[in-house]
Amino acid sequence: MLDRALEIYRKALESGLVRGRSIESVAAAAVYAACREMKIPRTFDEIARYTRSGRKDVARCYRLLIRKAAIKVPLSDPIDFIPRIGNILKLSSSTIRKAIDILNRAKKMGITAGKDPAGLAAAAIYIASLLSGEVRTQKEVAQAAQVTEVTVRNRYKELAKKLKIKLPLR
Repeated sequence: MLDRALEIYRKALESGLVRGRSIESVAAAAVYAACREMKIPRTFDEIARYTRSGRKDVARCYRLLIRKAAIKVPLSDPIDFIPRIGNILKLSSSTIRKAIDILNRAKKMGITAGKDPAGLAAAAIYIASLLSGEVRTQKEVAQAAQVTEVTVRNRYKELAKKLKIKLPLR
């Protein structure tokens, strides 16, 4: 992954994208792009945390890299985020599989398009935890996925309604 990030950074350097920008932001954007290419689920926030420049600068540099350095990056798959979030929450493998199944069903129905992958993963984990009895709060799930509680709440309600999932009353 590090080698790929270096290649991306070199491309940015050769095409003059670094001039006038923070080297740190461009390097962080290259790391983010490499993670996306290699399907390593990381958010801008996670990568920007290790820079002095903020999330906004890293995101801006990333968009510039994609446009100008001709880097092809696949869309993030929410399923890639599930094992990591599940591990943070210490959920069983059956609950994690249930969350993956929920997202696969949502994908087939076309209701994942345009949504934040980390938010979708968090919502699927929340639903799966309720269904399997390994209940985690929206706050715990949101913190593990590094999204807001509102995102978890909105996405889980949407998924449950459109997939017709009957949730246990709490």
